[in-house]
Amino acid sequence: MRRLGLVVFLVAGCIHGAPRQDDRAIRAIGQQESWAQQAISTRPSRAELDAVRSGDFNAVGRARTAFRRLIQAIDRGTWIRNTASQLMVDDPDPRLSASFDRAGRLRFEAIQAADELSSALAEAKGGLSIGDLQPGFEAIRKAQASEDRIVRLPPRPGGLRLAPAPLPVPRPFIASAARLVSANPELTRELDRLPPSDAAQIRARLADVDRGKEEQRRSETATAAAPPAAAADTGMGDVPAPAEPKEAEAPSPTLTIANDAAALLAKRTPRSITLREDGLFELSYDDAEYLVDPRGKLVRKEAKER
Repeated sequence: MRRLGLVVFLVAGCIHGAPRQDDRAIRAIGQQESWAQQAISTRPSRAELDAVRSGDFNAVGRARTAFRRLIQAIDRGTWIRNTASQLMVDDPDPRLSASFDRAGRLRFEAIQAADELSSALAEAKGGLSIGDLQPGFEAIRKAQASEDRIVRLPPRPGGLRLAPAPLPVPRPFIASAARLVSANPELTRELDRLPPSDAAQIRARLADVDRGKEEQRRSETATAAAPPAAAADTGMGDVPAPAEPKEAEAPSPTLTIANDAAALLAKRTPRSITLREDGLFELSYDDAEYLVDPRGKLVRKEAKER
């Protein structure tokens, strides 16, 4: 009789392990997948995110609830992949393989949605705290540990290996935490409650945020002082000084799962997703590398040399 190394009890949607029987396991996986999809489908719209940033009380309350559900969705995706990968050792049921792959895509979308939502909440007064972000950092840590374990699993019958699911880059929630601490310096000591690696990344990003604010203040001061000086030099007080050219915006560091990127991820999971120096995201497959922009539109395909 087949023995499973996990035991699952689902109480109020909490995840504790894998069921004893195969049918129960597949039903449990399907339920977790459904809950994760529900959380992703109710992510706030652009208009709702703008309302959150403006500090709308009701919008902030709804966003905080949605954020917690998205963090749960990340954990659900990790649980599904862990459970399915262990069951597939003894059970070739194709439903397990399909759920394993879908969970990777669902988790990727949940991470992106949660990261976007945390960014909006960080701009709202009282919308977010370091304590709110802690479950997010923990969910990312568990997801990465799960993928590291999956990579080390022995091949299945036929020599096939399970493909790891990439996590979004750069590391989620770091920028939101840095903006939050920059706006509320008294929260700096709260970083000591986080794992050292996360705290170090937040402090590094915080330095960049503070430098950007200082440069913006200097630019605004210089711009405000420029028109009178220009008028005194030229004697043409009624002619405004030409505006300084604006620096081009930096490309977005977050890949939106849409357009061509969504189509590629729906067909198969890439071996990795990497943010390149030119601002494009590289979706690496065994046969080729697909370069997409932050909006998910395909720029070009580069075949790999064999």
